[in-house]
Amino acid sequence: MINYQLIIQHENGQVQEMMKTNKKNQRNYQMLLFCKKTGLSIEYDEDNNTFQFRQLPVCHDMKLFYQYAYVCINDVILFFGGNGNGVSKSIHRYSIRKGKWMKFKNNLPSPLCNCVAILNEEDNDIHIIGGANDKDIRVSTHMKTKVRIWDPSQL
Repeated sequence: MINYQLIIQHENGQVQEMMKTNKKNQRNYQMLLFCKKTGLSIEYDEDNNTFQFRQLPVCHDMKLFYQYAYVCINDVILFFGGNGNGVSKSIHRYSIRKGKWMKFKNNLPSPLCNCVAILNEEDNDIHIIGGANDKDIRVSTHMKTKVRIWDPSQL
């Protein structure tokens, strides 16, 4: 059973390459799902109404977590905090193209789950808003960080 699922419609990287090999005007979509130890790539062919599923690796540290914030930047998904074996301060990165995970040494200033991350493309800032702390108390958090700190390709 999957609760607190994460689904991202991904339009960069792999999807664009996949669409180039398909017939003209064919509508294919790729979604990524991460929740605890589950990682899936789901490809939907709208013209044929078919789905294809492929398992994705999940970082050992992330296998217990859900309720994290995330943003997708080009070929990278950044995960902030989460709930699992306690509330986390950790930040992880998943490269869609390489299928590789990385845990950053830097953490959030405090444990956080049930929050939202938003990418502001104009100034390349990530805003992490709201959530709950490690005592399950709702917090009115607003953290701002630069994309270049977490994704070196943005330098």
